[in-house]
Amino acid sequence: MPKSRNEPPSDAPRPEPTGYLAWSRDPAVGLFAVLPLWLAYEGLRLGLAPDERNGAEALVTDTLGLFGPTALIVLRAVMAAAIAIAAFSILRRGLPWGRVALVSTLEGTCYGLMLGPATGALTVFLLESGHVWLSLDGIAPDLVSSLGAGIFEEALFRLGLLSLLALVFGWLALVFGISVHAGTVVAVLVSAALFSWFHHLGPGAEPFAWNVFWFRAVAGAVLGAMFVLRGFAVCVYAHAVYDVHYYLSS
Repeated sequence: MPKSRNEPPSDAPRPEPTGYLAWSRDPAVGLFAVLPLWLAYEGLRLGLAPDERNGAEALVTDTLGLFGPTALIVLRAVMAAAIAIAAFSILRRGLPWGRVALVSTLEGTCYGLMLGPATGALTVFLLESGHVWLSLDGIAPDLVSSLGAGIFEEALFRLGLLSLLALVFGWLALVFGISVHAGTVVAVLVSAALFSWFHHLGPGAEPFAWNVFWFRAVAGAVLGAMFVLRGFAVCVYAHAVYDVHYYLSS
């Protein structure tokens, strides 16, 4: 059948997706959406709890510390470069990043308020156990830790680990002739299990308990699915808002 005159050639580049659902998943917009939360975390930590560090942050900073006293300077320089590259990308494409970032924050906040009840219900359904309780004490350190968890744990386990696992398992899925989406599902589940296990590692970690482990694993799977479907910024705000709401309501 001959091609229509208005049909673009097969080798023509596809138009870039538009609309909130596409823009909110854009990495550059996501970085700018998370930036205010990062600045709030740094300000609150310096003012209220300077010694408080989230476990994922401690892992990153301690690992970088092995490279010498300039490691943190290099980290901040890399972050500044990433923000500059994101700003250039946003300006070049003319994306409405301000409106998208604001709506992403509101969307993540709504998911964060629903995350606790949804995760608890799924955990009880899977284990047929009671509620999971975590011992807490002190508001300021918990507040700082909540924001740090949203930023660093999502950057480490979703943006880093889940993305890497999705590439690996997606490649394996193609090798075995199955859907790439199956590889993504496996990546979400594996990263969720490692996310939960991480909370029981190292000095000062919580004693291992299966109900707590499964609660966090289910939460990690929900956050992983949210990351795949809705992007980094929505996932960060959902995690941070859930932790803040949990600590304050407790």
